[in-house]
Amino acid sequence: MTDVTLYHGMASTCSKKVRMCLYEKGVAFESRLLDLQKFEQHRPEYLAINPNGVVPTLVHRGRSIIESSIIVDYIDDVYANNPLKPDDPYDRAQMRLWLKYSDDVAYKAVYAPTWQALKHRAEEGLADGKLAETLSSIPTPERRDRWQKMSQGGFTETEIESAYAQMRVCLARVEEQVRATPWLVGDRFTLADLAMLPFIDRISNLRPEFLEGPDCEALRAWLARSKQRPSFDRAFAFKDDPRAAELPNL
Repeated sequence: MTDVTLYHGMASTCSKKVRMCLYEKGVAFESRLLDLQKFEQHRPEYLAINPNGVVPTLVHRGRSIIESSIIVDYIDDVYANNPLKPDDPYDRAQMRLWLKYSDDVAYKAVYAPTWQALKHRAEEGLADGKLAETLSSIPTPERRDRWQKMSQGGFTETEIESAYAQMRVCLARVEEQVRATPWLVGDRFTLADLAMLPFIDRISNLRPEFLEGPDCEALRAWLARSKQRPSFDRAFAFKDDPRAAELPNL
């Protein structure tokens, strides 16, 4: 038994961020994988712990913590071993800027291409006979609009190209920093690296050619260093749940 339960998605970048944090800290957790393309995150029992209807959610001693960047910050506060925050207050502020950047920019860069790649698994729930029921269970207008768009064929070519442009912006931002320091905040792995890693990894999977050439040389080295951490494979190629083999990953 453990005090920690994680509700998460297999391919979800934000879920990978939290899983890696838990493994970095050596925190045992009970896994509750949700099939996001079958809309399990919109079921009433899940909305009771996360009214936004998104993953991940961490339940610690019966209390829910939502939003992945807040969750990893919380985990590092609660569990003292292997700290993932810099010691210096200024460096901590820089770390938190990377957490914000991962939420505000990196997430949006990969969202549309990711769902475009997985939309075929959601076709049943978005078909004419079930569309109204599916949309009615989605708690936020923004996400209802997104799924409505998916039911009508998905994102436009213009929207996908815009996402690709944002991917390049993210790559350039990381490249600029890791040319100067081994990690995103100084000389050790922190929550900043942990926050950006799932999105850079997703870009490398969806558009590997974007990481080619001298403009991403330092970034490729940073990505390779990150992948050497024991927590990476455990979090990204997650297997610590019997349901993992049933669900798609990217």
